[in-house]
Amino acid sequence: MSNRKIIIFVSFGCIAASLLLALYFFVSKPERQPVPIAEDSNKAVVFKNVKYTGERRGVVDWELTAKIARKYIDKPLIELEDLKGLYKPKPDVSIEFTGTKGSMDTQNESGRVDNVVVFYKGEYTLESPYMDFDFKNGVTTTKDEVDIKGEKIDMRGVGLLANTNEETLRLLSDVGGIIATEKAKYHFRSDTLLYYFQKATYVLEGKVVLKGEDLNMVCDLVHIYSADNEVDRIEADGNVRVISKGTVAKSEKAVYHFREGRIVFTQSPRVFKDNVEMKGERVIYTTNDGKLSVEKPKIRMERGK
Repeated sequence: MSNRKIIIFVSFGCIAASLLLALYFFVSKPERQPVPIAEDSNKAVVFKNVKYTGERRGVVDWELTAKIARKYIDKPLIELEDLKGLYKPKPDVSIEFTGTKGSMDTQNESGRVDNVVVFYKGEYTLESPYMDFDFKNGVTTTKDEVDIKGEKIDMRGVGLLANTNEETLRLLSDVGGIIATEKAKYHFRSDTLLYYFQKATYVLEGKVVLKGEDLNMVCDLVHIYSADNEVDRIEADGNVRVISKGTVAKSEKAVYHFREGRIVFTQSPRVFKDNVEMKGERVIYTTNDGKLSVEKPKIRMERGK
């Protein structure tokens, strides 16, 4: 066979192979793969061991440190991991907190911290699954559960609103806790709780219940006053009812002096004991021995029990 015929056969063979290959790819055409979309992380710069601070009138009033931070380029947002914070709303007030992760809006100086633990002046420790912080306005909020532990009073509730400028803290619902004194412990429940830091005063409101080993109290409103880091007295208002050692006392107002072990009932007080009802201008009950003192008493005997 001549070289010319060999070249022609080879050429026809290549053309046939090309047509068969093209037909194969046409019949079994692979699906077209979508182009990957860039995530937001491509728009952030990652830093390690960082610190952010905020100033007011030339004085640093808040500080955040984190092991990892993602600073977004296209928006004033920082995402933080394993973070610690320090907030100074006033020169003599220092609040520290920690969290597993969080975020910070650097423009509005606000953010959120998850699994947060707050330390207030060495007096209280507060824990919650998350909290929202507004450093500009000095407001901290959460709708989740809150657990607060102090030296003499433990509290818990659902929902929190704290204002560091006013130095108040409010638990919004399902409040409960323990008051520890030198003599005994008292468990309490209420709908809400308001605490004034400067006055060291607690306000319990709505279906308030206070229970101790030998005393139960129910009322509408309670003020708890502290002195020298000890509970000094409790003032109860509205439908007050106290049960202790077989004595039942009712009035519109009662003051429980913890250190003296004395409860003073005023505003239409009535006392029931041993089938006897006593009324007076004022009733004094001592919790240690269960004795009663009634000013200008009126006594009524109940029949046969």
